[in-house]
Amino acid sequence: MLALYKSFTFLVYYITLPYTALAALLGSRKWRNRLGFHRVTKVNKTAPVVWLHASSMGEVNVLATVAAQIKNLAPQCDIYVTVMTATGLERAEKSIDDAIGAGYLSLDYRAPIERFLCLVKPSVAVFIETEIWPNHICLLGERKIPVILANGRLSEKAHKRYLKVKSGMRQVFSHYAEMDLQTESDAARFVEIGADPSKIEVLGSLKFDAPARNLSEAEKIALRENLPFSAGAKIFIAGSTRNGENEVILDVFQSLQKEFPELKLLLVPRHLDKIPQIVMTVENRGLKYLLHSKMAPSGDVDLVIVDKMGILNDLYHISDIAFVGGTLSDIGGHNILEPVWAGIPVLYGPSIFNVGDSSRYILENGFGEMIKDGEELRV
Repeated sequence: MLALYKSFTFLVYYITLPYTALAALLGSRKWRNRLGFHRVTKVNKTAPVVWLHASSMGEVNVLATVAAQIKNLAPQCDIYVTVMTATGLERAEKSIDDAIGAGYLSLDYRAPIERFLCLVKPSVAVFIETEIWPNHICLLGERKIPVILANGRLSEKAHKRYLKVKSGMRQVFSHYAEMDLQTESDAARFVEIGADPSKIEVLGSLKFDAPARNLSEAEKIALRENLPFSAGAKIFIAGSTRNGENEVILDVFQSLQKEFPELKLLLVPRHLDKIPQIVMTVENRGLKYLLHSKMAPSGDVDLVIVDKMGILNDLYHISDIAFVGGTLSDIGGHNILEPVWAGIPVLYGPSIFNVGDSSRYILENGFGEMIKDGEELRV
């Protein structure tokens, strides 16, 4: 199966190369990086480089914790960071000040990976959570570069998929030097799909150690005053919402607003390309709204649709109660701890296979509730 995957990536790489190369030549940083061309600002050319990779903004928060621990234990090491998303890259560049560079992960094919490795010259590679890229890992293994999985997890859904290609996964896992996992359940699932038990340690979730951005009272007041809501408004924020969840949130909001007219909504979709569809839905319901990018502090609307990435955590700090998306849709949940760190109660649905440990922590400490559907959310 691994040979089949390598053949598939070979075909995809060369079929798309004219388009990706053109995008890179036209100045796309993303596609330059994806083709293996990265900018490294290395001062000490003899310093060992630790390469850290995370998927998106949520995982970058964990990555920042790992980076800080590495610099504390081995200050002589340099750090290079790769991510998969624009928001993840923005967060990485802001939160890891002393990295020698950051960029998008190269395509999972030999040629761009080799370019990247020749430029960055990592001494060790650390992948965060569920980032398993077979060609990257196999090539690192060929070069005898240790590979570590940090804060690793494997949902039941992903476990079922990987079971179908167990022989290939066993080859990939043979290149790992260490696998630090979140739970015993994760460990059992990894072993079942071919991981070596002797390389596994269960260390808990690093999300509980991830640094939370705290806002000063002055910052909170300024943010809240900038919202087009009347004085004394109570703010319900729905963060990282997915398809199907926006409609549920709007149903609940309109129902509650009849009883609590001071209630206002901050709707923060996970993906900005869904904004036009959300706007159409809101307009059809007759709700008064503004886009975050066009709002002014004067006036009074029912809700603000947040069309900007990277500010969700700040908005949690000025809200009164939160719902976190990806939990009513079958996504497995997004970061349900962020509202808790911001000091507000959190509600979320039953699809939590990606955030089970966070859910247990929240429920055991009374920081929020799990609801099964929109009706329970309304109550």
